[in-house]
Amino acid sequence: MPDELQKYPTEDIIRILSNLPDFLRESMMRSRLQELCAKDSKTQDEFIDSILDGLSSADKETLTKVIRTWLVVVSKLGSSDVSTIFSSFISRYKNDSSMYESNYSAVLLDEYQSLRDDQRGVLRDHLVEAALNQYRGRQIMLTLPEKVRSALDL
Repeated sequence: MPDELQKYPTEDIIRILSNLPDFLRESMMRSRLQELCAKDSKTQDEFIDSILDGLSSADKETLTKVIRTWLVVVSKLGSSDVSTIFSSFISRYKNDSSMYESNYSAVLLDEYQSLRDDQRGVLRDHLVEAALNQYRGRQIMLTLPEKVRSALDL
């Protein structure tokens, strides 16, 4: 997968995804996330890093479309896949808690709050489970910004 990331800049992939119709964007994202979950943890972390870097350079309209689709897709995945995805994000957060200061974090929070209650519940439950399965998971949760903890009902 790292060769793929070098071959196709993440910013371009994110922009292309945002221009697709919803159903196609959702289908493509679902298959890529399932592929990601089948990879080893090092590859997962590298992919997540690449995605987050790509999101940092995207405009708000692109971010909104891609993040909303991502949240919807993740809320429909199996619990082990969701835990795998969130574990990679938590690992990144442990190493760089400033990621919540990025331009995509506000969009992520807004889009999360705009989801249906059942979708938010699934995402919240899996995020909490993945965080608590980490070393010092409770401390990780306490380092989240207050507005994030509030949105997650923590």
